[in-house]
Amino acid sequence: MPAAKQQSVYKTLVSELASGRYRFGQPLLVREIAERTGASKQPIMAALKELEADGFVTITAQVGCRVVLPTVPEIADFFVMFSRMEGVMAEFAAARRTAAEVENLKAINRSIAKLPRRDVRSGEHYRILNREFHTAIHLMGRSPALHQQLVSRWALSDFFISQSDEFNRRLREAADEHALVIDAIAAGDSAAARSAMEAHILSFRLKITERLGSA
Repeated sequence: MPAAKQQSVYKTLVSELASGRYRFGQPLLVREIAERTGASKQPIMAALKELEADGFVTITAQVGCRVVLPTVPEIADFFVMFSRMEGVMAEFAAARRTAAEVENLKAINRSIAKLPRRDVRSGEHYRILNREFHTAIHLMGRSPALHQQLVSRWALSDFFISQSDEFNRRLREAADEHALVIDAIAAGDSAAARSAMEAHILSFRLKITERLGSA
């Protein structure tokens, strides 16, 4: 039961961090988390230590826990690494996809393209659909080991993007960039799929670092 409660708290906090509930440098209070989750101190602290290992928070003895406060270059480096890994998965997808899988990918992107640009809820809807989009590409790539490596980084990517509100700001551009990835995968062009995916993620990197750098 303690392990199950720890994982429940961990998943709740990861979801909240990825959606932008917590901001860089904000304290995470054990008491407040306990009130919301009904968990005791022990599983909460275990979950926070897990979050620290994943790069979301820092824990200081006798001080407490805070959301990380990364530098702009650190965020930029993360997205370079992330773009390369997702690019490889898109490359695999182009070589291994089926026609039905491509059609599913197109359907997900159509849903993204239809999100209303002026609705404050669209950013969160896009974040969820974006997970579906990348999951679909991973299924095409048929590389479980790479999938596991990438899934562990999805929440951190969403966390950084949410800090700068780029899910809301880049709806139109993202759908257009996704379309280029889809076209390359559908054509079986592995090099183009990899390049398009890397360019898509690096475009987020540019906007995020610009916005956070000027904050």
